[in-house]
Amino acid sequence: MLSALLTSRPCLSSIKTFKKSITLLTCIAFWCSFSFANNEVINVNTEEFSPLSYSEAGEIKGIATDQVRQIFEIAKIPYDLVIFPWTRAYKNALTSPNTCVYTTTHSPARSTQFKWIEPLYWNKSILITNRGMRLDIQSLEEAKKYRIGVQAEDVAKDFLEKQGFTKLDLAVDIDHSILKLKANRINMVALAESAFDQITKRDYGLVKVMDITALKMGLACNLSVPDSVITRLQRALDQLIDSGKQQSIIDAYHHKY
Repeated sequence: MLSALLTSRPCLSSIKTFKKSITLLTCIAFWCSFSFANNEVINVNTEEFSPLSYSEAGEIKGIATDQVRQIFEIAKIPYDLVIFPWTRAYKNALTSPNTCVYTTTHSPARSTQFKWIEPLYWNKSILITNRGMRLDIQSLEEAKKYRIGVQAEDVAKDFLEKQGFTKLDLAVDIDHSILKLKANRINMVALAESAFDQITKRDYGLVKVMDITALKMGLACNLSVPDSVITRLQRALDQLIDSGKQQSIIDAYHHKY
């Protein structure tokens, strides 16, 4: 009886129709994914953070910028690159679909908030102060007694807070923290070593006090960006690294600056 039902014309017709429907849905799903990867524009945000990203003569340049441009081109994914203040750039990627931000430090707190393409750069968070300022610091623990300038949405701020630092002075960017340091309103500033290297080229009145923590930096994307896009971009970055092109980009900017 059951065999007869399964081999009857109406039943076979229904099975064939069902199979066609499944095949159609599979094709639609594949087409949608393919369409996104090839036609959807990814909004890429960054900040003025020389030498990793900066604007010059109306063009966005930098160690990280050159890599980001190349990996999108290799992956054949359209993108739109814009510079914002860091807080806005970061929050855009955190809350807006199809948006990424660089050069973002991959911290434990941020790990599950984004999808990552990395590393674009290895950096360090450090403490700096005014040349000639006498600070009695032999360890990070001893730095807790001083007032330290930090920036909003910066990994150094998050790290120091978790280490029990309470005398943190919040600013919108590094420049504002440096101004406060110059005015002796704070004792030190926490920032990335790459940023400090650029500052010291125009301001010799600042010195490094100590390292805080190592930083792995990359392109952080909103969770809405499809895994297929992330995979293609990561493969493109791996290609840059394996071919030596990433190091060539880094060396070229270091020689330039």
